[in-house]
Amino acid sequence: NLRVNWENSEQDARVNVSLYGEDTKVLVGLAAEVERRLESIPGLLSVNTDMDRGGTELQLRLDRDQIQRFGVDPQQVSGAIAYALRGTDINKFHTDDGREVDIRVRLANYDSQSLDDLRTQNFPTDDGREVSLEALADIYVERTLGNIRRENRQTMLNVSARAAKDRAQHLFAQVDQVMQGFEMPRGYRWDKGTRFVELEEQDQSQTFALIMSVTFVFLLMGVLFESFVLPLSVIVSIPFSFLGVYWVLYITDTPFEIMSMIGSVILIGVVVNNAIVLIDLANRLRAEGKSRYDALVEAGRHRFRPILMTTFTTAFGLIPMAAGNSKMVGLEYAPLGRTMIGGLLAAMVLTLLLVPLFYTFFDDFRTAMQRIMASAFGRKSETSGSSS
Repeated sequence: NLRVNWENSEQDARVNVSLYGEDTKVLVGLAAEVERRLESIPGLLSVNTDMDRGGTELQLRLDRDQIQRFGVDPQQVSGAIAYALRGTDINKFHTDDGREVDIRVRLANYDSQSLDDLRTQNFPTDDGREVSLEALADIYVERTLGNIRRENRQTMLNVSARAAKDRAQHLFAQVDQVMQGFEMPRGYRWDKGTRFVELEEQDQSQTFALIMSVTFVFLLMGVLFESFVLPLSVIVSIPFSFLGVYWVLYITDTPFEIMSMIGSVILIGVVVNNAIVLIDLANRLRAEGKSRYDALVEAGRHRFRPILMTTFTTAFGLIPMAAGNSKMVGLEYAPLGRTMIGGLLAAMVLTLLLVPLFYTFFDDFRTAMQRIMASAFGRKSETSGSSS
């Protein structure tokens, strides 16, 4: 299977494409194709495979026909090669202090053994002659994995692509795009793996947190206003504040990451404050006998300065966070500050301009619904009275 996961560090973003299968050679060929596809993504800093972190390996494949023809013992060949390259342990030496030291016998010039020396190494045959190793076996050098990893009884090989940190959010989509049409042999399956699932679950949990925040704010305002229609005029300030978040992050070229999401959740409880004090004052003025229009105008005039002061003091207090580069556990605080500033400024303007408009709309809607319900229940009561 093919697994894609994302690793984020302080300096860069990294996507790993993990290939799974039985045959390492097939995986190496597939990794080369994956590497070629990933290199087509613009802006990548580097593309590497596990082969790049590996080394070289000398491999010998004995020719059985030649072995039988010359009458050479295969065990003798493998033993002689191992002796020439590594030596062999023959005994242990016991020192006076009780330690055991391995005694290994090897060729005097084993450090200077070359591939040509190995090819020309001779072995005795049945008829007393000698034959070189290159006549008995195929000798070649291949690149190997730095380490062999197994998962679910399959070999795993990684291809990693590294990009600048601010491009982390685009990497997954770009990897999916370049991997389209990538055909894998039978037994080699495509699977994005557990890391991708974890990221999806993280996004879902953050979205759930946003929804629950809006729900709790709405229920609280429903109790405050003794209505579940008028709080909608306050709730509309939340999506409009996200417009400010978008533009601030866009202008500052800041990715929407975990700290930005946290800032968005905090915004939900903050941006409604200005709308609440505005609508609450308008409701109190209407209870004193003022018309809806006069109540909204007077509430806007009285709350204009406090709304500006509270918004600007909060926004200016967040500037050091938004402009700085402080970190904790590798996470920057700047996206949090920028998200808060953008949302607060947008909510301030839209609260003064649009909240009264939506308040009027929902108030008319509530009045219309009350008339419809009163008319319906009134007719029902008249019908019941005439029947009796």
